[in-house]
Amino acid sequence: MKALALLAATAVLCSCGPAEKSPSGSNSPQASAAGTASAPRQGSPVPSVSQLPNLPPVALAPFPNCRLPYLRGSVADSHLAGGFVQSSQGLWAVDPKGGISKSGDFFITDSQPTLKGSAFSSDDTGAYDLAFGRWLPVRGAQVRGDGLSYAYAEPFKAQASDSLNDATRVHVVSLVDLSDRVIYSGAPRVVVAYESGGVYVTAVGYYSGEGGSGLWRLDEATGAGTELPNVQKGWIEAVDKGIAWTDGATIMPRTLTRLDLSSGSQQTWANVGEEGWIWFAGLDTQGSPLVNLITIPATSPGVLFVYTTPTVRTPIASVGLHQVGVTDSHGTWLAGDDGIYLLDVNDKLTKVSDVTGGTVSGGCQ
Repeated sequence: MKALALLAATAVLCSCGPAEKSPSGSNSPQASAAGTASAPRQGSPVPSVSQLPNLPPVALAPFPNCRLPYLRGSVADSHLAGGFVQSSQGLWAVDPKGGISKSGDFFITDSQPTLKGSAFSSDDTGAYDLAFGRWLPVRGAQVRGDGLSYAYAEPFKAQASDSLNDATRVHVVSLVDLSDRVIYSGAPRVVVAYESGGVYVTAVGYYSGEGGSGLWRLDEATGAGTELPNVQKGWIEAVDKGIAWTDGATIMPRTLTRLDLSSGSQQTWANVGEEGWIWFAGLDTQGSPLVNLITIPATSPGVLFVYTTPTVRTPIASVGLHQVGVTDSHGTWLAGDDGIYLLDVNDKLTKVSDVTGGTVSGGCQ
């Protein structure tokens, strides 16, 4: 669920993580930003609400032999602290070079040379770029797959006499030569993702309304925009390998839609009807969507399912999550309310750390 209303007051491999989903308490202009599904695996048809499973507690497991970037703090904070979770106990230690400070509508890295990213959205946060071994002031989805550049949106006043920000510049920053180029200037936009095909943006309403509208792909070199067909109103939760996923709503969504960006074809997944509402938790290693079902009234943190077809799902666990997962060779990392979870390549979930207070910000290396 996305809070997109603006407030009227005032890696080469990239290891990058998506944003925290909690709404911001910021007083700056706020506009919440933004794989082919796998073949069916073992699961069951979607049941009625009375048939939701009673699942056992998630098993505990040692933390894998790697370092997981984890950024403590949120857009509501004036400073974020990057660090790494590691050791078999899954302990977090601060990285002296991992600080990111908020200044107005921007996040700026503490480390030199400084890098700038947007900090006006409830989704804005930072990520770790393995290609250059440094922290970036944007969500992982805003970083190109090879880690060589990233994109961010800057709100501004189209006319000096305007009382509020009413336009956007979209920037592309090269981490090779640290150049910062504006590839778009116009009506309000937010960067959803930065894929090999270009920078994906959606239209937003500053200071009013929620959700995104439409989807455009901007050429990273020229800024030329191509509007993608048949994109329904709603938030684009993820763009991966030519497939976009959207909940189609901003308050208590009940369906997930799969959109093929090349053909414009759509298919409804995860239609939960009267069971409750859904929260998109990312994609597993095979590209299948992970959906947290919250019942009405809520009787648990929610039930996490993997949907292997539009109507076939497998229950994984009852767990509270607050971040879209980050997938790497180990599986999909999930920031939970009580620690860090790892969903392995077989969709088995274990809890591997008690660290809280932030978001997974990249793959574990």
